[in-house]
Amino acid sequence: MTMPEPRDPGRDGTRARILDVGLRCFAQEGWSGATTRMIASGAGVTLPVISYHFGNKEGLHRACAEAIVEAYRAHMLPLAMAARTAADAEGLSRAGARGWLQRILESLVAGMSGTATGQLETAFVLRELSEPGPGYELLLNELWKPGILLVADLIAAARGLPSAGEAERAAAMMLLASLTAYSTHAPVTMAILGWQGVDETRRQMVAALAGRMLDGILADPA
Repeated sequence: MTMPEPRDPGRDGTRARILDVGLRCFAQEGWSGATTRMIASGAGVTLPVISYHFGNKEGLHRACAEAIVEAYRAHMLPLAMAARTAADAEGLSRAGARGWLQRILESLVAGMSGTATGQLETAFVLRELSEPGPGYELLLNELWKPGILLVADLIAAARGLPSAGEAERAAAMMLLASLTAYSTHAPVTMAILGWQGVDETRRQMVAALAGRMLDGILADPA
């Protein structure tokens, strides 16, 4: 396999270049399919250089997961912390909870479809769902679980419930999973919609559609 160029050529340093290529390779090939030889070739380094910076393949995979968690924190943490504070506070209105959910969805849409880097990080994360590697536990505990539980708690508040149950957690997972159509499933989505990419107008449309899905989830049972 011929690896593409690192996704961010402007970043300085051999370690950063290896990390970029490793992230792409693990996203494309999965934990078992990717090799350090493949990554070394794509980054233009020798295998001992990868060992020097990351120890081994496991260390590089964990470093990729750590980089994704840090990127998530930089992009989402202030909003997530504010939403968590609101969800945990007494007296959050149903409309207020709905507003927090919409803001979270809009931010996720922007992060997943806004840049090639965001799309690649999402591809790595979603690949871990089907083929867990050494970075899986970090992503589970620092990314997936807190995010899903936060959305579930806000769904419960928006439904007027005192706490989230199994139904709210399932709803949170389905709502967030729907956004993968614009990340790992992007080629199919682009082909069906006839899009060449996702610009700001289309991101706003996707966010609005996600909001309508949210309204359906929050609707009172008949």
